[in-house]
Amino acid sequence: MWKIATTGMLRFCGILALFLLVAPMTALGQQGRTLNIGALEYFTNEIMSADDMNWPRGVRHMAPEMLDTYGITVGLRRTWTAPDGQTYNVQVAQVMQNKFSDIENVTVPVSGAFKRVHRNPYPTKQLDGVNWTQTFDQNDPVDPTIPSDAMIYTAIDLWPNANPRMDIRVERWAYVFANDDYDDMVIMEYRISNTGSQTAEDVVIGLNAAVHSEAHYPGDLWGDYYGATYPRYVGGDASADSLRMWYAWRADMSSSGNQDDTGDPHSQWGYFQEPQFMGHIVLHADASASDESDDPNQPFKAGWSQRDKVKNLNEASQTEVYNFLANSWDVPDYPYDTFYDSDRNPSTRENGYFRVLEKEPGKVAPYGIDLYSFDSEQEQEKNGFFGFGPYTLAPGEDVRIVTAFVGGVIPSRLAIDAGRAWNGGFEGRPVFGVCDLYVANQAVPCNNMPGPLSYSDMHGHPIVQSGDVYGLEFDPVNGGLKVTDAPLVPGGNTLTKTQKDDIIYLGQKLMFETASIAKRVWDSGNVKYGQGTFNIPYAPAAPSLVGLSENDQIRLQWSDNTLDNSRGGTITGWRVYREYKRPPALTSPYDTTFIRIADLPVSQTEYVDTDVVRGEDYYYYIVAVNDQGIESSPFQNRTGTSANKEDEALAPTRAPAETWRSEDPLEGVVVVPNPYHVQAAQKYPGKRLNFLNLPAYANVHIYTMTGDRIQTLEHDANTGDIDWERQDTFSTMEIVSGVYLYVVEELDGPRGNPTGRTAIGKFVVIK
Repeated sequence: MWKIATTGMLRFCGILALFLLVAPMTALGQQGRTLNIGALEYFTNEIMSADDMNWPRGVRHMAPEMLDTYGITVGLRRTWTAPDGQTYNVQVAQVMQNKFSDIENVTVPVSGAFKRVHRNPYPTKQLDGVNWTQTFDQNDPVDPTIPSDAMIYTAIDLWPNANPRMDIRVERWAYVFANDDYDDMVIMEYRISNTGSQTAEDVVIGLNAAVHSEAHYPGDLWGDYYGATYPRYVGGDASADSLRMWYAWRADMSSSGNQDDTGDPHSQWGYFQEPQFMGHIVLHADASASDESDDPNQPFKAGWSQRDKVKNLNEASQTEVYNFLANSWDVPDYPYDTFYDSDRNPSTRENGYFRVLEKEPGKVAPYGIDLYSFDSEQEQEKNGFFGFGPYTLAPGEDVRIVTAFVGGVIPSRLAIDAGRAWNGGFEGRPVFGVCDLYVANQAVPCNNMPGPLSYSDMHGHPIVQSGDVYGLEFDPVNGGLKVTDAPLVPGGNTLTKTQKDDIIYLGQKLMFETASIAKRVWDSGNVKYGQGTFNIPYAPAAPSLVGLSENDQIRLQWSDNTLDNSRGGTITGWRVYREYKRPPALTSPYDTTFIRIADLPVSQTEYVDTDVVRGEDYYYYIVAVNDQGIESSPFQNRTGTSANKEDEALAPTRAPAETWRSEDPLEGVVVVPNPYHVQAAQKYPGKRLNFLNLPAYANVHIYTMTGDRIQTLEHDANTGDIDWERQDTFSTMEIVSGVYLYVVEELDGPRGNPTGRTAIGKFVVIK
């Protein structure tokens, strides 16, 4: 009874917390939607003013917030009177938060246009009789002809009530994919059209995004624009920039001694919290309204700027913002800046349209920036900017711009083990031994734990662990990644700065690889304005999942409706993944990684997991596998994704103890773990205690050694177990370290009368 009531309250609190988290993102009461099919989770609202990204998903020790600021600015030449009473020769609209106070009049959603569509029905998720399926996901329309696995369409009109009207409509289609080879990106297709009766002259469009950015000072994020010489690459110069991309990463802030904060290593435990590289890439930009070919001279302006110094209509006039869009960079000159003119030749700041990091050898550190000499108070919160145009749009004409957000990151296991070997940002300090991922019934011990397993993490990255720290490198024969032949450093030793940099900056290479894939995906498809197809293999639909906590086992059942999904290939089988908890003493707080525990034939739609321990929480997901070996999304039916993860846990139980005897009070009833240590409980991680082998109905009274009763747990769940989840007193005070007594008092029914049979014991709490 106690656990059921508490769980219900936690679920309510979780729903409330989720609402409070989502609500501020939907500016001014606008609707919001999330694309959550793949590893990159993307959120937007119906006026495009509150975009957000989380990536990579499913990695608990990393900071996944990868989009701190996003915005669209459109300007054109036209005489008009602004709401402030001033008459201007230009008209500008900004679509972003905190850049214009009258945003409700600047950007107005087209009625009924905002919608999210899935290619396949969204699977349901029912755990121990509770439906955890998101209502929005199930109620969205399903259309098997859309180009991607999920898509959001948004349309807004700019200054529709002004005099004169701006008569510019911005439409956007956002595409995401479930196939693991393509789920680290979101492709954004824009159409900017003239909906009025007059020609729009000198239309310029600005897209800005602070990818991988912090919202506080001081920070240490850096970025660069790779694309200043892109037209030369298109013309055949293989040494020129092959992509048009702004990207950012966690570099290093000014520091003393031998500390290096690259990758944001945890100060105590060392694991890298931000080893990601995130990029914003241009895939296509129309040459003109009448020429839909990709113009290599677009964007005509690109580079980086401080987020807080981007021109905005709360601080600048219409003319100043338009000039920021249309002219060269108006920014301070820093020693590590290089500027290129409109012909992609090195230039001065006054004539430079492309702002990139200085690459002159000896002038800056590796990877293009002086990590120790910049002004940490002035160089924060890097904002990438693309400027397109100028375009002339006759009535009814439009131009198309296509961008994508792409990411690259080292595998989560490597981020933990290499980060620990780097030891919190210091080179050469002694560290405790690095151990591997453990799986039950393995023969080779490490720190008295079961032995190692070679496996791939949930994003397909290969990992081999044996107490040593291995690196990863590109496989020239088979493609993709492979583990280095020799370890970078034996377990228990520290990495050098060079070794650490080689590991962290593998993420940069992976980001460029993802960006190249995004470019090929777009160029090889025939997608336009939400229609057509991408030339990629699609993933099958994810099955609906039912999970049941049973006596000493977990039962999983799933639907076979994906067999009819011909567009995702022929289903040949199923795979069951379970989250394994690594002991918290090794990687506090603790690492969780999903590993594959079963491969099943297509005819089997049930799996019973008996390799479980009472007192543990277990989390799963089931994927369909098609005839090309492609799995369905690991995120759609995955358990443990609610605001309070434990609410979706599946936990093995046991039937009430039939042989429970009062003659021997310590025989039968078990408290685990005992002693209970918050950090060091290896087999039962998490803040809870478990009473096992109880009768069907009982009160569990808990006392201090001085005889004060501090809590009573009511047990009538018809199982033999109960969790003391909150470990607090009647007055909601958290218990302290010490020895405690328990008295199990059997009842004759739910909230019934005592039978006279009891069991008495004690347990130890260490905090």
